[in-house]
Amino acid sequence: MRVLIRGGKPPHVPVSPEASLARWGWGIFGSNVGNALYLESVYRALHTPDTDMTVDSLYVELSKDPAAMASAINGSFDVYVIPLANAFRRDFLPSLDRLTAVIRLLTIPVVITGVGGQSDVGGDMSDPEVDGSVARFVSAVLDRSRSLGVRGEQTAAYLNRLGFGSDVVDVIGCPSMFDHDGTHRVERTKERIDENSPIAFNVAINIDPAAGFDRVIRHHVDAYPNLVYVPQEHHELAMLLWGTDASTTRPDMPLDRTHPFYRQDRIRFFLDPTTWKSFMKEQDFAFGSRIHGNVAALAAGTPAVLLCHDARTQELADYHRIPYRVYEGGVADAAELYETASFDELNAFMPEAFARYTAFLDRNGLAHIHQSGRAHPAYEAALAAAPFPAAVRSYAAETTEFERELLRKLAWLRQGEKNDAARWVGGYMPEWKPV
Repeated sequence: MRVLIRGGKPPHVPVSPEASLARWGWGIFGSNVGNALYLESVYRALHTPDTDMTVDSLYVELSKDPAAMASAINGSFDVYVIPLANAFRRDFLPSLDRLTAVIRLLTIPVVITGVGGQSDVGGDMSDPEVDGSVARFVSAVLDRSRSLGVRGEQTAAYLNRLGFGSDVVDVIGCPSMFDHDGTHRVERTKERIDENSPIAFNVAINIDPAAGFDRVIRHHVDAYPNLVYVPQEHHELAMLLWGTDASTTRPDMPLDRTHPFYRQDRIRFFLDPTTWKSFMKEQDFAFGSRIHGNVAALAAGTPAVLLCHDARTQELADYHRIPYRVYEGGVADAAELYETASFDELNAFMPEAFARYTAFLDRNGLAHIHQSGRAHPAYEAALAAAPFPAAVRSYAAETTEFERELLRKLAWLRQGEKNDAARWVGGYMPEWKPV
């Protein structure tokens, strides 16, 4: 079985931070490193001894020649697997439409392993500017698969309103929750956390200022000196590598080199799920507004709580029974979140959620390691031996005037995302590039 899978790079292939950022100008991980978590999970699940896995390096959705792309895929692969997140949204429409154009010309099966919509908490995912593209995409996929895997009940209801019934829409959650089998559990190993506890914090940098997350950050900077911020977006990686500040007027958000998290060396950017989850195993607790920032902790067995601010994160938390709080302002203190969180429902539902996910893979004819009960030994060995780069950190705590001048020069030399993307020497060379 020859499988083409959507993603930036194979999970067991290490790529330097600089080359990771330079790829496409917005990162080998597709602008948000959270994408790497569910790619790794699906890649591992489908990588049986009889399967040849190839990552598409995001070429398919960037193609301007769908006929040539489809021809290259049809002649080389037996199935195209597409892990997606909240792809039913306005700013992803160009990529979604290009995917649709290619899929319509494919003669092989196409399987979507988790996709979702986007809206405010409690809102309707319907959007006149999005609905038509979504309907065309789903129709094209269902012509080549038995069902579509979606992230939660809200997305399923949205597709039902577009005319796609429950007979062809399977709610499977996010594959990144199934990196283990159905016996995985999350337990609180500490009775409580205090000001000295190691804590991981995450936040979406484009979150509405009115949400009040600035106050959460301001409080935790001083109250928890061992709290570390774990960013996910390529703009934040650029800040750490090149001193390029994000454009913002929000001084309490960790978006420039003056922020205490940066000056105190309390930022860790992880490029690979392996190093990310290893770090999370060392934390007592994780919390914040990013669903995959918290899923990375849960997958490592570390308690985590989502501060929910939109429907895309809420539906995943609802489905998997991830503890969350709809954030409506205030401090949301870490110790209080930890004390009141219960993981009983998440643990109790895990076997059923895992069974639903593997049933979806079976329904769509995908061989997977859970059928045999063992992982591919060669892949697991390669993953364990891979020399992944360490987490990217701030250049220096409390930088001197000389260091600030050096960072300014580095930012000038980089000359922005377009020039960064053009630097191929020492960069990542995809294993598959269509003609």
